[in-house]
Amino acid sequence: MTVPEAATAAAHGRALQLARASYGVALVMAPGLVVYLATGRFPSQRGRRVAQLLGARHLAQAAVTAFVPVPDVFALGADADAVHAGSMVMLAAADRAARHAALTDALAEAAFAAAGWGRGKQRSAAVEPPEGDLLQQQPERGSHRDRHQGTDDAHQRPADQDRHNR
Repeated sequence: MTVPEAATAAAHGRALQLARASYGVALVMAPGLVVYLATGRFPSQRGRRVAQLLGARHLAQAAVTAFVPVPDVFALGADADAVHAGSMVMLAAADRAARHAALTDALAEAAFAAAGWGRGKQRSAAVEPPEGDLLQQQPERGSHRDRHQGTDDAHQRPADQDRHNR
């Protein structure tokens, strides 16, 4: 991955974290308003509490990905979002009264899952394993690296060996 690609991937990760954290704060601070704006219906007290719990989960997930912004963490978060989206689809199928809210939440969770999986597939150069055989990547004997970083014991002078054996 080139430096511009890595910078773009990092920016996408930060954008996802910011969107998730913003959604989480809104759900924790004003669950009734968020649910009303999304569904056109005011939620019950229970519905507001569930929305607050969901907001807390989104805040925790945003914090984890901020502190450990590696592709695998984004992918795990996306898996959690996908499971949540699936559970909302099942709720919509089972509970006619909750259908609209559940499908709205399923769409939001599916969007977070897609974004998380997309970020999870982006790898930085530091994360990707080197291509090819590691032995082929080693410098040849007598190369620039050997002259400046030392050689193995077989090529050391006897005085150097005595100093290292003490």
